[in-house]
Amino acid sequence: MLGQVKEGSVDPESAILENNAVRVPPPHINPSETLTEGVVEPEAGVLVDVAPRSEHLPVSTLAHGLDRVLFNPGVHWLQDPRSHVYNFTPWLEKIPKVNDFAFERLTGFVKSSRDEDLRALAKQEEKKFAGSTSSMSGMLSHIYFLISEYKDVELSTLSQHFSKEATGFTSGQRIPATVTLNYQDGIYAIDSRSDEYDDPDKNVLTWLGTLLENFLTKTPAQFNKFMRLESAPIEKDEKPMMREAFRFAKSDKFVMRSQLDCQDKRLPGTGVFDIKTRACISIRMDILNYEENAGYMIKSQHGLLESFEREYYDLIRSAFLKYSFQVRIGNMDGVMVAYHNTERIFGFQYISLDEMDERLYGPVPGIGDKVFNKCVGLLEAILEEATKCFPEQSVLCAFETRQPGKGMDVFVQPAEWNEQGEERPLKQLLVRVQNELDGESVRPAAALRSTTQKWTMKYSISEVVLPKDIIKNNLKSLEQRKSRTLVLPTSVALDDAKEYWEKLNYSNQLIAAEDLKEFRPEAFTIATAQVQRYRDLAREGRALYKELERRQAGKPKIVLGQGVYEEEESLFFKDPHSESEMDQELEPSTPRQEQESYAPSEPASAESNLHDKSDEE
Repeated sequence: MLGQVKEGSVDPESAILENNAVRVPPPHINPSETLTEGVVEPEAGVLVDVAPRSEHLPVSTLAHGLDRVLFNPGVHWLQDPRSHVYNFTPWLEKIPKVNDFAFERLTGFVKSSRDEDLRALAKQEEKKFAGSTSSMSGMLSHIYFLISEYKDVELSTLSQHFSKEATGFTSGQRIPATVTLNYQDGIYAIDSRSDEYDDPDKNVLTWLGTLLENFLTKTPAQFNKFMRLESAPIEKDEKPMMREAFRFAKSDKFVMRSQLDCQDKRLPGTGVFDIKTRACISIRMDILNYEENAGYMIKSQHGLLESFEREYYDLIRSAFLKYSFQVRIGNMDGVMVAYHNTERIFGFQYISLDEMDERLYGPVPGIGDKVFNKCVGLLEAILEEATKCFPEQSVLCAFETRQPGKGMDVFVQPAEWNEQGEERPLKQLLVRVQNELDGESVRPAAALRSTTQKWTMKYSISEVVLPKDIIKNNLKSLEQRKSRTLVLPTSVALDDAKEYWEKLNYSNQLIAAEDLKEFRPEAFTIATAQVQRYRDLAREGRALYKELERRQAGKPKIVLGQGVYEEEESLFFKDPHSESEMDQELEPSTPRQEQESYAPSEPASAESNLHDKSDEE
C-alpha cells in the first residue's frame, strides 16, 4: 500500500450525487491486482518542439490597441464606469450576434483522430500517443487532483469579500474526463468525448468563443467580411484556407498539438498567448436563459457579485488549472481574458502563466513546471496500461479522481463491440501515488512547497477485482456525475423541455432525425433560488444600462488618447434587442424562415467549423 488513507469532506453538490449513486466500497478497500508500479522522475514529461509538416496561417495579433493590456497588470475597463471615457474603441462594446457571423469561412477544428499531420508526426517521432489540448487537459487535471489530494487554491490576494468563500475546485472543474483512444497503425489518437454529454451545437458560448477571438484580432473592415450580410459566398473552386497555426511538441510517448491564438513578440519567450472569453456568472450558471441574463453587469472592481473580482475568483477555481496545462503544451506566455455577458464586453485582463501558477500552487518558484511534468509522465504510464486491456484496438476511457484524492479510477472498454449475445467488456483500473522528497515519503502539500529537494513520485496501477455488475454501476455513477444539469429559461415550463430542446439549434443546417441525441429529461430543472437571484440581478442591470444610455444619449464618446469617437458604419452595432430591425435586414433564404426554432439559426456544425475552444464553464 502506497500510503495511509483518511476520509475527507464532500461539498453539498457531490453529496447529492452520492445519494443518487449506487453504493460501492470506497477505492482504498477495493480488492485489486497490481498491474505495474513505477517512478515518475523529475525530468519526466518535458516537452520538445516538433516542426510542423504543413504550411499554416500566421499567428494572429491583437487589434484595436488591445496590446496595452499585455503589459499592464490588472483589469482594463473597456469604458470607465465613473467618467464614461473609453479606454478602447467603442466598436468593441457591443458583441455581434452569433447567427450573423459566417463561421463557415473559418478553418474548421480538426479532431486529433482526423489530423493527418498529427498522426504523421507521431509516426515520424515513433510515439504511441497523439492528442490536443482539448482532449488532454481533462485527464491531466484529474491526475493533478490525485497528486495533490485536491489541494486548495491560493486566494490570499483577493479582497476580504472572499475571505470566507470556498477555496477548492468547482464541481465543473471536477467533472470526470472521458476520451476515445483511436487506434490506427500502432498509434492512438485521443479525442475528447465531452460532446456526448454537453452538445456543443446547443451551447452559445462554444460559438461565441470563436467569434470573439476574431472580433479582437481583426480590424472592423476585416471582421465585417465575416458578417453574413457582407461575406461573399464560398466558390466551389475556391482555394482551401491554410490550417491554423499550431505548436507540435513531443514527450517520451506523446506528440501533442496546441492551437496558437495570438502573438506579441515583446512578451517573454515565444510571445504567444491564448485568448479566453469569459461569460459572467449569470450566463455560466443559467446558460439556456442567456438572452435574459445578458442584462447582468460588471459594475465594480471588487465584490462578491457584479465585479471583475468575482469572475477572477471563479476563473481560479474553475479554469486556471486547464489553462495552465494548455499554455504549457503550446509553449505560451499566458492568456488574455475578455469579460462579457454575451451582448457587451466589460473589460480585459492579461494573466501570465506565472500568475496562474501562484494562484494554483502558491508562491513556489518552478512548481508549475514540476507539476506538469509529473502529470504528463503519469498519464503516459496510465495510457500504456489502459491500451493493454484491449490491445491494438480503439478504446473508451473515463478518468476520475474523487475527493479527497486518494486514488484515481480509470474505466476502459472497447470502442467497438459487435459480438452477438456478449456484453461489452469493461475494466476498472485504480491509480495511486506516493510523493517523495530526497527519498523520504511526504504529504502532497510538502512536495508542492519544495524548491530545492528532489521530488520523485511512485505510482501503482492496479485492476479492480469486483463483480461485473458493480464495475458497471461504478461507471454508470461516473457518467451521472459527468452529465450536466441545465436550467430551463424563464419562458419554458418543465413539461415543455423536450420540445424546447429538440428545436434549440445553433447550427445553420437542419439536423436529421437520426442525428439527434437522445433527450434526457433528468438533465433539466427549473431555476433554483440562487439562479433566480442571478436573473433578478440581470433584470436590474438591464434597467440600469438603459438608464445610463438615456443619460449619455447625444453626448460624444471620448476615447482615451484619441478624443471624440466617430461612429463607424457597422453591420451589427445596434441595440441587441432590436429584433424587428434585425429581421428586416436578414436575407429571405436565411434558416430563420426555413425552420422554427427557439434560438436564432446560427452557423454550421460545431465539430467542422469551431476552433478548439473550451474556455467557458
